[in-house]
Amino acid sequence: MIRINLLPTKKKAARASAAVASLSGDGGGGAGQYWALGMVLGWLLVGGAGYWLLTMEDDAAAAMRQQSATKNREAEAIKQDIDEEGLEASKQQLEAQEAIIEKVETKRRTPVYVMYELAMILTDAKDGGGPDVDKEKEAQLLKADPLAKPNPLWDPTGLWLTKVEEKGGVLVIEGGARDATDLSEFVRRLRVSARFDKVSHPDFERSDGRDDEQHLTWKLDVSVRYWD
Repeated sequence: MIRINLLPTKKKAARASAAVASLSGDGGGGAGQYWALGMVLGWLLVGGAGYWLLTMEDDAAAAMRQQSATKNREAEAIKQDIDEEGLEASKQQLEAQEAIIEKVETKRRTPVYVMYELAMILTDAKDGGGPDVDKEKEAQLLKADPLAKPNPLWDPTGLWLTKVEEKGGVLVIEGGARDATDLSEFVRRLRVSARFDKVSHPDFERSDGRDDEQHLTWKLDVSVRYWD
């Protein structure tokens, strides 16, 4: 009788089954790794896209801020131009108003009272003449020069006027005088008058008159404090 030994065959089958099982297990682990790697790559792509979008938003916001700053500067420049134009217009309007006021004041100024004061200065005290004396100013003048007080006994016929002209609030007076004493007395009376202010030192020279009589011709400036 013939016997067949089957044991080696079982061992080979067991080894084959183990090999199949091993191959089957290795194949499952590789698929899991690929899936995990895909997940990581997917999240990286999503994160990159998000970062790119955020960067674009930041750039857009920066561009908008820069554009807004530029617009603000332009608006401020326009505002300054408008303000300067407004100020210049106001300045011109004010200058025009001042010019009109000056013209009105010039027309309103009348030398009537000034001429009256000059006439009173050249009128004898016995006839009620004399300057309209500013006591405070006279006291200051006397403190500086005791000889600044007018002489109430002066004879005003020793001085006469030949020209009185107004230039910018200043009277230019020309005339003649019998001598330097008469001219000095006239200047003293002008200086204590409330109507007048600064009186210049007179320029004078000697001239020959009728019958070869010598006299002084003179010229001085006096500023007016009050016109009316």
